[in-house]
Amino acid sequence: MTTLSAAMMPLEQVAPPIVKPEVSSPASSEERTIVLSSKWAEPYPKVQVFLSAALPAPGFSSGFDGLCGQYRRTKALQMILRRAFDDYEVMLLSASLIKPVTPYPIEEPLSLALTSRMMPRRVVEIALAHFDPWGVESMRAFGRKLASAALGMFFENERKGIGDVPIGVELDRADVAGMNVTRRS
Repeated sequence: MTTLSAAMMPLEQVAPPIVKPEVSSPASSEERTIVLSSKWAEPYPKVQVFLSAALPAPGFSSGFDGLCGQYRRTKALQMILRRAFDDYEVMLLSASLIKPVTPYPIEEPLSLALTSRMMPRRVVEIALAHFDPWGVESMRAFGRKLASAALGMFFENERKGIGDVPIGVELDRADVAGMNVTRRS
């Protein structure tokens, strides 16, 4: 065994789950079919969605500009996109998507941030019904529309002062753990 293959071995061997079938009457055992699987059932199946979004124009978002002081521009947008998607998923699931989101001004020449996200299948179905009701868009085009809409909503809320915690605000760990999120002075 080489050192590379030894380094890639898991520390603990993972055994498949042991399932102890219930003892039942002979009549009901013929009617039942028990399927054993080594995979754990996931309560909300997720799918991977590939996203792309244009970088916003400089000066449009104070949160984005603040993050760009610490991270490269694409990383800063990916960080904002992560937060924007949390809110956008809730909006899609609550069926509160009423009006189209105003597009945000983009950087010229066009630069894209690429990422992916695991999303509940139900959220993806709702978003597909909204952005591609005829089912003719490519998954890449769908991911671009979805990411742009989530960012558009995020930037719109940022401009209106709506949102839980602005980007760049430092938080006390105790406040975050207790879900009492406030600004530090």
